Amino acid sequence: MANVKIEDIRNIALCGHGSSGKTTLVDKLLVTTGTVNANPSVDEGTSICDFDPEEKHHKYTIETKLVHLSHAGKQFRVLDTPGYPDYIGQTICALRAADTAVIVINAHSGIEVNTRRVFAEAGKAGLGRMIVLNKLDDDNIDFPGLVDAIREMWGNRCVLLNVPLGQGSGFRGVASTLTVPGDTDGALIDPNEIHDPLIESIIEVDEAVMERYLEGQPPTAEELSRLIVQAVRAGTLIPIVCCSAKTGVGLTELLDAVALCGLSPADLLRKATKDGEEVMVEPKADGPLVAQVFKTRIDPFVQKLSFIRMFSGSLKRDQNVTASSARKGLRMGQLLRVQADETSPVEEAGPGDIVAVAKTEELHTGSTLGDYQLPPMVFPTPMVGLAVSPKSRGDETKLSGALAKIAEEDPTIHIDRDMQTKELVMTGMSELHLLIIRERLHRRDKLDVETKEPKIPFRETIQAPAEGMYRHKKQTGGRGQFGEVHIRMFPLPRGTVIE
Repeated sequence: MANVKIEDIRNIALCGHGSSGKTTLVDKLLVTTGTVNANPSVDEGTSICDFDPEEKHHKYTIETKLVHLSHAGKQFRVLDTPGYPDYIGQTICALRAADTAVIVINAHSGIEVNTRRVFAEAGKAGLGRMIVLNKLDDDNIDFPGLVDAIREMWGNRCVLLNVPLGQGSGFRGVASTLTVPGDTDGALIDPNEIHDPLIESIIEVDEAVMERYLEGQPPTAEELSRLIVQAVRAGTLIPIVCCSAKTGVGLTELLDAVALCGLSPADLLRKATKDGEEVMVEPKADGPLVAQVFKTRIDPFVQKLSFIRMFSGSLKRDQNVTASSARKGLRMGQLLRVQADETSPVEEAGPGDIVAVAKTEELHTGSTLGDYQLPPMVFPTPMVGLAVSPKSRGDETKLSGALAKIAEEDPTIHIDRDMQTKELVMTGMSELHLLIIRERLHRRDKLDVETKEPKIPFRETIQAPAEGMYRHKKQTGGRGQFGEVHIRMFPLPRGTVIE
């Protein structure tokens, strides 16, 4: 893996709203490139990426998955992210490992809630962005209206890189707007109308080329291929690509577009700090080691897997490294190449590589390897809580360990013990999020739990002066006994210690 040229690496994260077809798209890209020979299907439970039992049952992605494929001399590392907002933490993790965010939109449903969310998160992360319009084989699609909605939402920098030929069941191909073909019969939008705005968006980043263009001299193919990457990196161009993952139409053109426009690790420098000073990390194999754990997975067989994105330097098996989460030097174990749910050993990883290491307990999501510190990943605060307890007595210790593993995998799950109510409370992004956690506890840890709304530890304070008296009488035979209690209460200034 370390001998691949940095310029030929494409680390991309497929993100978007649920049911936009991201997982099906990844499955079909693996088939299109000849990486696999199967016929995977999300609906039939045979998807390459959705391999967890919970994902097969619910038919949607719950955890980010990693696959590798090759096309046109480029090495693609594709991260398939969940589409529902409940699992936004997984998407945030994936964006840390990617250089380009490919935002998938269901052409029939249009821009949805999580589409806007992941678009903004990718922008915050400073990644290059591309848009894929999927499911163009569906009926009743207003393609020009969809493009107008995208441009209204995110501006004129969103430009079609190709247009569909035919629509619905008649969707048969795509026509490039960069190099307009002679036959554009059936195009839903005339590619010639898009060509000039696309060229202008590309060359906007180079004043010299722009001046020559305005004087009537078009840019060369070499200039376009160089400047289109700069435009995507600067955010002045967000290419839009059309396809149908279900039928396979446009998938080869999609790979060509990512190879052409997608950023390589050499195109996107990261900021880090060393000794309190901010520096830019250059992706050099002979540079200092800079890497970060962006995902943790607890596998029943391999145990703990820590997914590492390399930004600089090299990492080898049995190498001693420093880690932000370890008190002393850390000895790396066997490096692993991950293909969905399968792993294979590799001896070395270099800049741009994504590898995993097993059974390294000192590493956690966000841990930095090397002497440089990368910015921490920022996750939303979970707001939905449930008090949880084991159904079987004696499983309290087992439950604590199982929930600790869940929280290790998912940074948007918090586990707390309320010292006042004595309850163990798990907090997540939604009720659906917590439901999946209970299913995973049952399947993976053989642990059934009971849940209820957490108790609220109410506190009362004295608000006004008051006094009272009570006489307690007790008759035990003979003369009676009694006692009187007099009490006077009044508030102290706020902040005063209670007396």
